[in-house]
Amino acid sequence: MNNSKLFQPLTISTMKLRNATFMAPMSLGYESSDGCVNERMQAYWLERARGGVGCIILDALSVDPSVPYLGNTLCFRGEEAIASYKAFTDKIHEAGACIIPQITHPGPESISAFMGIPPVASSVYVNSMGQKTRALAIEELPNIIKQYAQTSLQAKQAGFDGIELHCAHAYMLLGSFLSPMRNKRCDAYGGSLDHRARLLFEVIDAIKEACGRDFPIILRISGDEKDAQGNTVEDMCCLVPKLIAHGVDAFEVSGGTQYERPNKIIPSHGEHEGVNVAQAARIREVSSVPVLVVGKVLDPAMAMELVDQKALDGVVFGRALLADPYLVNKAAEDKLEEIAPCTGCVIGCVGEQTKRHPASCVINPACGKELEMKLIPADKKKHVAVAGGGIAGMAAARVLALRGHTVTLFEKTDRLGGQLLLACVPPFKQPISKWVVYLEHELTRLSVDIRLHTEFCENMKDAYDALIVATGAMEAVPPIPGLAEHGIGAWEVLKNEQLIPGGNVLVVGGGMVGCEVCEHLLHNKRGPLHITMIEMMDEIAAGMVINEKVLVMDRLHKAQVQLLTHTRLEAVEAGIVKLNVHGEALERQDFTHVVYATGSRSNTALACALTDQDNVYVVGDAATVAQALEAVRDATLAAMAV
Repeated sequence: MNNSKLFQPLTISTMKLRNATFMAPMSLGYESSDGCVNERMQAYWLERARGGVGCIILDALSVDPSVPYLGNTLCFRGEEAIASYKAFTDKIHEAGACIIPQITHPGPESISAFMGIPPVASSVYVNSMGQKTRALAIEELPNIIKQYAQTSLQAKQAGFDGIELHCAHAYMLLGSFLSPMRNKRCDAYGGSLDHRARLLFEVIDAIKEACGRDFPIILRISGDEKDAQGNTVEDMCCLVPKLIAHGVDAFEVSGGTQYERPNKIIPSHGEHEGVNVAQAARIREVSSVPVLVVGKVLDPAMAMELVDQKALDGVVFGRALLADPYLVNKAAEDKLEEIAPCTGCVIGCVGEQTKRHPASCVINPACGKELEMKLIPADKKKHVAVAGGGIAGMAAARVLALRGHTVTLFEKTDRLGGQLLLACVPPFKQPISKWVVYLEHELTRLSVDIRLHTEFCENMKDAYDALIVATGAMEAVPPIPGLAEHGIGAWEVLKNEQLIPGGNVLVVGGGMVGCEVCEHLLHNKRGPLHITMIEMMDEIAAGMVINEKVLVMDRLHKAQVQLLTHTRLEAVEAGIVKLNVHGEALERQDFTHVVYATGSRSNTALACALTDQDNVYVVGDAATVAQALEAVRDATLAAMAV
């Protein structure tokens, strides 16, 4: 067992944790309309409790059931709800973990406006959904304070080990009052830092009076709002001793703001790991109670170092526990290579929710589907072939082996990884390589027979009981006159098979790959370079998750990449490029290179050859071109069906 202090007990007031690891509150779209923990959510959290985490922090739980946060919101609705929660917390405790809810009044972030009720806030402003808020009158505050206290008492009655209060990110009601970015009041609750914190102080006092001084309160704060208008770490260091005096028992330090700096709250590619560590460490210097950090701490090795060096008292894992619910146990047992890694891609956890789908995870499609996608040993062990060593093929081979099948994986090139080998090349995308490293290690650990330089052929099928076809996709070349002869494929550029150290480059296609090509060219330029990227539709980087899109677009604008929408390539001739710009024809003779990033098409040759055969499963891009999220999910389901 690992002897790091991260895996040793931690005490917060009366709460005794088995270790110093926490699971962050993450709204993932699993909630049900009654406000209680449904079967799906229970299975999701129980899996993390069994995986060794010390304390689970539930998603936002509204102090007012009539003021929901995002769609269905956790809340208490009477004695039956308390009893339901008590049955749930008992199960978490049986699994060895502590559990606390994140208590909040959604305030400006409530969806009440969709019900005809203006969301309330410290002041009048435009909320995250573009709606006008209503400033609370002073006489309305005592009832809200009472709601915080009553909900906290109900949490205590429901068996929770304490609560977390949310006042971070200039977000929701307490954050709205605390931040000068939102609070424009000219009364006792506005102006100075102490006045902006007055509501927070009064809420803490009321909770302690209702629940007892020994009922733990963890406060989530922005160590720095990372905006020139916002609270700074110096402000927080000034406030922390006062908050402790009122009864705060620990701090969870996040950072950024929800509207202006969302990429700082859920950091994606382009944000460094441990984005809030420096601020949390500063706060730890002035705090007499434990200080925890949250924010892109993906590597347990980093978490161990932070605690062992006494910079912090505990670490809050978020998306890393979506990727692998057993992260804590594996790290404690020194099995770091067996941890399914979060790469910070935000495709499944954030991207799916922006499509109004429940959240998922690329590397762990069972996230949120722990009941439906529980791996069960195969009744009959088979010899199964997997054709293709991209992420779909590797994921399928892993699950097949875990279920007890004998697996042979065929890859026609000299390396596993498929398109992931390209995906990790552009600037800030190197973390994607973690998926390849992890899956390769898993296949070796599980004794999968890997045959490189070997293409699976139709006549090999009879030697196996089942076949999973994961032959991926090929780069698509649109039927534009002259493009195939005079253009360069995005894949060639990303593989560095075609070097473009400078010049005047036209990139055709403004999707994610087009953006990646632009950044790759800029990173590798060795002389003057100008890039024009064109897109037929009305948006550049459409479909890219907002957390990442904010950063990508900022970098492209700073590099002065010319972005043209409603623009179509008509033809490419020697030295001449013909465009249609907003319906008007245009000829350009100044482009030195034309790079096309126009998508891919399924490699269907093997699948079509085996159409009429039994026990053949086609997955990933070989079936339908999509993202890695769909590829791993479909490959996993196919491997479960064999």
